[in-house]
Amino acid sequence: MNPLHSLTFKAKQGWQWVSQRYLAVMLFCFGAIQNAFAAGPDASKIPDFQIPGVDSNTKDPMEIIYIVVKSLVTLAAVLFAAWCIMTVVKALIKTYNQATDESDKKGWGPFIAALIIGFILIFFSLWLVKMAIGLF
Repeated sequence: MNPLHSLTFKAKQGWQWVSQRYLAVMLFCFGAIQNAFAAGPDASKIPDFQIPGVDSNTKDPMEIIYIVVKSLVTLAAVLFAAWCIMTVVKALIKTYNQATDESDKKGWGPFIAALIIGFILIFFSLWLVKMAIGLF
């Protein structure tokens, strides 16, 4: 195969990708330019983001331990939510396959029950994540 032909083929593919996503690319460029000029010469308009325990220049070990414990609680809540969502999805797939199986006579009742219980579990776990993030 001719290397020039391969290069033009790659260029055409790249151009097709950009043209298919023209609106998203232009919005990205416009947003980047707008954010670049938003502060202007006065950089005091840029908000000062501070990370607790890092930017506060604290040397109190109890405050640092408290921040680490809050971070671990938040991480545990996020991991619990991910575990709950994965468990619910696996259970829903299993009960859906049983409900649509010709040889299995369980019907749609267990699937609907699993769906309701699964959504309750997912919303509870996401509520826990919201509460854990609220610690900060």
